[in-house]
Amino acid sequence: MRTRGKNRTDVPCRAQKSERENIRVTTPSFILRRVRWSESSLILTLYSLDFGRISAIVKGALRPKSPFYGRIELLSMVDIALARREGRELDTATEATVINHYDPIRSDPDAFVHSCLFAEWLMRTITGSEPSHPMFHLIRGVFDNFAAGAPFWPVLCSGIEKALRLSGFAMEVDRCTRCGCDPRKSSLWDALSGGIVCENCGSGSSEEIPQGLIIFLRKSRNSRLDEVRNLKLWHGGYRQCFDLMRRFAEVHMETRMNLKSLAVLEAIENDR
Repeated sequence: MRTRGKNRTDVPCRAQKSERENIRVTTPSFILRRVRWSESSLILTLYSLDFGRISAIVKGALRPKSPFYGRIELLSMVDIALARREGRELDTATEATVINHYDPIRSDPDAFVHSCLFAEWLMRTITGSEPSHPMFHLIRGVFDNFAAGAPFWPVLCSGIEKALRLSGFAMEVDRCTRCGCDPRKSSLWDALSGGIVCENCGSGSSEEIPQGLIIFLRKSRNSRLDEVRNLKLWHGGYRQCFDLMRRFAEVHMETRMNLKSLAVLEAIENDR
């Protein structure tokens, strides 16, 4: 289900000021989380093209006759109208039009849980409200690839690697993080120093990781998501890559990455 006319993801938001000094804007957004606020209302966490990460209350969203009913599903991309007031952290949604429901993701449990894991990762790592068009389009690219079907793990890992870079937490895989030399075929990794270290700079805080993970991260940096889909690692390799990036994020963002969606994904994979 898509909007008609000009693609709203390629034009700036529309804004006007009401008599009460509310700024009314319309911006394309991804719905990363839905939380029930009351019997009939929801609070959404959105990543928007024009305002970055924002939160909005949707009053009466769960009522059967609500104009929002069926239009603000988790992981959907919507063109959402908001009433914003300076100094308030919570916006008020006034209207929503679906750009893409991502029905193929919703109908495939594997695609859905991988998408939820990526969204949850973004929730933990994107804390500011500064807009980033590259981040918005990265989210769109990841969901588009998930909607195209398996494989999901290479897209998930590459999406996370790219999201870390866009957030200012790039992992160094080309130069030793301590001396700046070419690490050649070193497999030593030091999350605290920011990535790969050469054999001369290795210390007690460094660990040896499979060379294939370093090769994947290098290829991810220089490849589109649809190209990454064709990259293959050994059985369990992508999970190792994910855990490596999670430990990296925990060190540099000083937060525990306890991801509920990961536990769901593990349960699904263990049942096979």
